[in-house]
Amino acid sequence: MPLMRTYRARPVSTWSALALASLAAVAGCERRAAPPSGGAPAGPAKQAPAASAPAAAAPAEVEFLEEITGGADRSEALPLIVAIHGLGDRPESFAGLLSGADVKARLVVPRGLAPYGDGYSWFPLQQALASDAVGQGILRAAAALAATIERISAERPTRGKAIVTGFSQGGALTFALALHHPRVVSAAFPVSGWVPPAVLSGASAADPAAPALVALHGDADRRVPFGPTRDAIAALAGRGVRARLESYPGVGHTVTGDMRRDLLQLIRGAAAEMR
Repeated sequence: MPLMRTYRARPVSTWSALALASLAAVAGCERRAAPPSGGAPAGPAKQAPAASAPAAAAPAEVEFLEEITGGADRSEALPLIVAIHGLGDRPESFAGLLSGADVKARLVVPRGLAPYGDGYSWFPLQQALASDAVGQGILRAAAALAATIERISAERPTRGKAIVTGFSQGGALTFALALHHPRVVSAAFPVSGWVPPAVLSGASAADPAAPALVALHGDADRRVPFGPTRDAIAALAGRGVRARLESYPGVGHTVTGDMRRDLLQLIRGAAAEMR
């Protein structure tokens, strides 16, 4: 059974907490309901009702779902896979994207920092995706996640640095973690994510220790347009960052079976390098 937990330094109980600063309300993107374990990915995402976003979020906590995959033993030193859900989603559903993976690993699915509809959000989205406010929100959430990943890695038997992936908002955070927190990330696979100028401009030049970054994105995505992500990958590659883009013709803002297959293959390869 997967366990929903939050981080704290002393032995972990069912619920514990790493308190973070409060975040403002969120609005205007969508959730992607993840497939059940081993099932086919969900279809196009649904718009979450803007009216459900609160005026201001209470102080949030980084909570996470933890699951052992591939028949591994919880006491083993395992690769750490961190999967970050999108706006309006929740760990219990998003875990289905990877919970059936045939990779021996520790899967951690953190929960967004503020309630949104019947799910959660990581940062406010009341402005354009490329706005400075959105970029700063991404950087704040990425810093909180990096600290949590670092502490989980120290508390549990872990092999190597984390393999990070995420969809939509989670994809944006995956980019930010790879570019701004390479100390905790070995490989990054953002799906339908984006890189605001605030995230791109602050990224350091290529570092031999920086993680490999492979983005997966549908070229018919209207929620998070393909073009800016393509341009960001080109800019990163021009700086010497190991970044490339896998495009999916005719695919919108969703995760298709082909995308899930390719994502799992990338994760298998990254986990194998840790042995």
